[in-house]
Formats: sequence, C-alpha cells, structure tokens
Amino acid sequence: MRTRVSAVVLTGVAALLTTTALTGIGSAAQAKDRPCGRPVSTSGTTALGTTWTLKSMYDDDGPAAHPLVAGEEFEINTQVAGQHWAVTFSDNGTIFFNNPDDVSTPTGIREVHPNPVNRGQSNHMAVHAVRSDGAEVIDAAVDLAPPPPRCAA
Repeated sequence: MRTRVSAVVLTGVAALLTTTALTGIGSAAQAKDRPCGRPVSTSGTTALGTTWTLKSMYDDDGPAAHPLVAGEEFEINTQVAGQHWAVTFSDNGTIFFNNPDDVSTPTGIREVHPNPVNRGQSNHMAVHAVRSDGAEVIDAAVDLAPPPPRCAA
C-alpha cells in the first residue's frame, strides 16, 4: 500500500514537472520566433544618476501602405515630476520624432514611436535627450540588423 501511494505521488510530481517544463519551453520558443526578431536594447546612467533605457525592434504593424516599422522605446527614470527634456529620435541619421518640451511624470518620461523602414537595410536607432537646464544629456543608440525575411513586408 505504501509503495502504491509513493508511486502515485511520484507520478503526479513527474506530470507536473513535465507540464511546467513544456510550458516554459513553449513560451521561450514563441518569444524567440517572433516574426520580426527580438528587441535590441541599451541602458545607462547620467552623471547625476538618472537611469535610462533605449529599446528598438522591428514590427509588422505599421500602416497598410508600409507595414514594416522599427519601433523605438525610450525611458528616462527621473523619479521627479515636472522636469523638462528635449527628446529626439533618429533612424540612420534621419529624425523621425522630436519633442522639444517633454515633461516628466512622477516616474519619468516614456516615448514610443515607430518609423517605416526598408527591407534589406540595417537601422541605427538613436536618441538624444537634454534636460532643459542642461544638467543632463543622454545620447544612446542601438543597431538593428536587416529585418528577417519572415517579417511581413
């Protein structure tokens, strides 16, 4: 009887572990197999200790006429409401977003903007941000290899 109970418990634990492992593997495989690839990111800290993050990735949810875009997501973690920053996004040196007076919330600034891109071309996604009093400057960039063929055109 004791052997039978132990066998049932072990079988149940093995089934649970197998399900957990397979679910984890499935989730990782889905994230890895996104049609347009994984995001590329960088982060840092200004001289005054403000942290920031820049992330970019391809996506195929742009307008119907040009669905392939490279999105840029930029966060400045000011932890202070009311700071004024000038924030500019560029792709291969061409500006596609500019806000000369971006005002922070209590948690900071978050800007997310897509830019139409061409297939077969690498993209150098950059951000330039300057606090209005000039006390902090952020220059960051990430490079995206050409979008994969599996990403919708």
